[in-house]
Amino acid sequence: MTDKQRWKAYVVIFAAMAFVSAVVTSVAVMTFDNFACRTPPADDFLAYCQSVRYGDYEHGALYYGLEPKVRESIRTAQVLFLGSSRIQAALAANAVREYFRARSIRYFVMGFGYGEVSAFELPVMERSGASPKLIVINADPFFVPPNVLSEPAKDAVMGGPGYLWRLMSKMAFQRVHRIICRAVPLCPQSVPSIFRSATDGQWNWVGPYTEEREVPVDQEIKERVSEFDIGRAKPIGEMFLNGLQRIGLDQRCVVFIGTPNSALNSTEVAEVLATALHTRFLAPKIDGLGTIDGGHLNSRSAELWSAAFLEALTPIVNECLGLEGVPRPAARTAGQG
Repeated sequence: MTDKQRWKAYVVIFAAMAFVSAVVTSVAVMTFDNFACRTPPADDFLAYCQSVRYGDYEHGALYYGLEPKVRESIRTAQVLFLGSSRIQAALAANAVREYFRARSIRYFVMGFGYGEVSAFELPVMERSGASPKLIVINADPFFVPPNVLSEPAKDAVMGGPGYLWRLMSKMAFQRVHRIICRAVPLCPQSVPSIFRSATDGQWNWVGPYTEEREVPVDQEIKERVSEFDIGRAKPIGEMFLNGLQRIGLDQRCVVFIGTPNSALNSTEVAEVLATALHTRFLAPKIDGLGTIDGGHLNSRSAELWSAAFLEALTPIVNECLGLEGVPRPAARTAGQG
């Protein structure tokens, strides 16, 4: 080996050692700073931890497909649910898993925290190569201009070197944290955290993040979406639906819903948009529902509402997925089925 070759080898070795040292240091610091975050079950990842140096992870994880199985789960989902944290809370129920498992249907709940809606979820769908047979949208109103993004979404889309390094550190931290906490059961597990399934996208949040509460769904809505916002949502919704035609999705296989809450007139907005955009609309009537905070269904109500909703959705599921042995319902829009 010549002196020049030897020098190059030294440089390569030094660079590799420096990189490994930087990674180990970054993960170690991330672990130390977020040690009190809760540890998710094996199939879940830590979508959010209320720690200053962790915060949100799910935006970057789904946008870049970092978590094992996430991108594949979205790509192969036959039924896709879109919306904000309200859809995540409403479908955080065993009834959902049991329904789709019994029918061997692949699904993914692709809502986000921070009020994220169409401006971020459409790019995630495109980057993941999603081609569902049926899409359910919590349209309250969901359709916003492409520049309406939360801070976590902006960070993910911009993808600066610092952000990507922190994102990778968060991904590595979860693996290290899980190993440590299993080996030495001394982890505090005290900081509120949200877990998310990499297989179906469902949240596990009541318990790890917040306690179960019983705030009734009031008949009197605190805030009504303005006619201006609804009007602005219509052309954006048209463009969104036109984009779905590229993957061969018929508008009869797009269902608008408005999850029950006391914060917004979600059901009313969803019905107006469904009529305007010629999609389907479902709104199962259930009395006695409760929420965590007025806007998100609690665990008890999520089980009740999701079971009733999926029962109403079944004829559309059968039609859009081409399941055999079931009658095909007549095409209807903006109504119960």
